[in-house]
Amino acid sequence: MAAVQLLPLPPAAPPQPRRGKPGCWNTPPAPPKVCHYWKSGRCSRNPCRFLHTDAPDPAPPIAAVNTRSNTWVNPSCVAANSDGKGRAPPVQPAKRQVEAPPETPAKRRCGGGAWCVGDGFCGVARLKGHAKAVTGFALPEGSDKLFSGSLDGTVRAWDCSTGQCVRVEEMQEGEVHKLIAMGPWVLAGVRGAVKAIHTGTGKELRLRGPASQITAMLAEDEDHLFAGAEDGAVFMWRMNQEQQSFDEVAALTGHYKAVVSLAQGKGALYSGSTDGSIRVWDLDTHRCIYSFAGHSSTVTALLCWERFLLSSSDDGTVKVWQWKPDHDDLDLEVHYTHKEDERVVSMDGTYDADEKPVLLVSRGDGVVRVYDLPSLKKRGDIICDDEVRTISVRSRGVVFTGDASGEVRVVKWTSLSDAAESYLAMA
Repeated sequence: MAAVQLLPLPPAAPPQPRRGKPGCWNTPPAPPKVCHYWKSGRCSRNPCRFLHTDAPDPAPPIAAVNTRSNTWVNPSCVAANSDGKGRAPPVQPAKRQVEAPPETPAKRRCGGGAWCVGDGFCGVARLKGHAKAVTGFALPEGSDKLFSGSLDGTVRAWDCSTGQCVRVEEMQEGEVHKLIAMGPWVLAGVRGAVKAIHTGTGKELRLRGPASQITAMLAEDEDHLFAGAEDGAVFMWRMNQEQQSFDEVAALTGHYKAVVSLAQGKGALYSGSTDGSIRVWDLDTHRCIYSFAGHSSTVTALLCWERFLLSSSDDGTVKVWQWKPDHDDLDLEVHYTHKEDERVVSMDGTYDADEKPVLLVSRGDGVVRVYDLPSLKKRGDIICDDEVRTISVRSRGVVFTGDASGEVRVVKWTSLSDAAESYLAMA
């Protein structure tokens, strides 16, 4: 596979999550011991009297973070302008380079068992309760709960310390097609409206405007909420902090079919439709300033990355778009096309425990592929029972996936450098 020559991404600051056992987040370790030869990839005993899976550690509560921008920035630019004066940050001492453990024919499996295979991440929990597909997650500020929405018409609240479902809210409007958080608010996209619930005060609002089913939602800052609808319109609201309400700003019309993906960056909004088109909207004038045929089928996800826009589609491709140089408008051209042998259901990007950028690509066969960026080199798989409709990376160090069967899975990032040093210590 050809490498993508993209700019490096900025480091994040995720905690160093420990590996755990599926089914709970606070399970005490159990005997027997883990085979240290297996951990280093050198065990040849068959059978082996020791475990070939990591002993679970008590997992700390998941820190809910709702301030991840969808625009990834070049770290050199951030460093040069971090104090507003263009001064470079102090030079950090170089870390000791550690050679990674050798690859084995069988990929090392994490504590998640057979469903989480690869390096640098570990399955820790499988949460069951929804009767139909999971369509979104919300991690509101000031809450220790994970909220999940589903086509079964419910929103479930899960305790982030135990993994237990502590509340089930029935939506009178029926199916929940999208669920996100905006500050302390949980926002559910239902037919003909967005239902907003303040997790601190319990205040409930119904944001009207859409005449059809909400099919996409985005809230990347503290001020603006966007919702795409089945009839092709995109609605925009502004948060009124004084009254703790949402004021409707505009309805952006131009798509002829459902809007199913949204992204924000470079002072613009990007919308992807089931007809394969992508539109660029000016946030000041609320006008469409550029439109192009991005894919031959539904544009399932969009991500902004500095001067790049990433799009995924049912046509089985992930495209990297680049803004053309010396153009004042937002004219885009394909920089690279990555092909999967399955349709791409969803996509999102984040940073691993070693602060390296990764891309998660959900396929129609129920596999979520984990790729390093910018090379798009495969790192491993998260294997689910059905296709993953939604991926959330808004909690530091943790990935949540929701599939069409109604199951929620929790994956934590683990440090490759720590694993390499442990291998050298045992060698």
